[in-house]
Amino acid sequence: MKVNLFLLWLLFIAGQACAQTSEPTQKDDVRSSAQTAKDLVPLPSVKSLTPSQVSGKKLFVQRCSVCHLPALPSYSTYGPVLSSDLIIFLGDTFVHEQIMRGTSRMPGYQYTLTSTEIDQIAGYLKTLELTKKD
Repeated sequence: MKVNLFLLWLLFIAGQACAQTSEPTQKDDVRSSAQTAKDLVPLPSVKSLTPSQVSGKKLFVQRCSVCHLPALPSYSTYGPVLSSDLIIFLGDTFVHEQIMRGTSRMPGYQYTLTSTEIDQIAGYLKTLELTKKD
């Protein structure tokens, strides 16, 4: 019983120490994010997209963005950051097959997305412009 109380006290003290030393201000968060962000892909407005690309954007945000877009500028992604340059370089057929079949790190969507939906995602990906931040 004494050991359990000691461990709880120790965890409490350690938590208090961490809270006091690692509470950055919002301004610090923004500054550090901007300094460490290298690749950003701003999502285009729905107003600038065709109806097919809007459908592709919805599917991309639902299924793909968790791995292919950083949650914050300072985070890295699990999969490659996708942009129009990469999609055009790889080609429509390759991109379509990758989405359908998947890879060892990416699920395949052949059973959950139709061929048209995959084409919509690929069409939307061609609208993503990669910007470099220094």
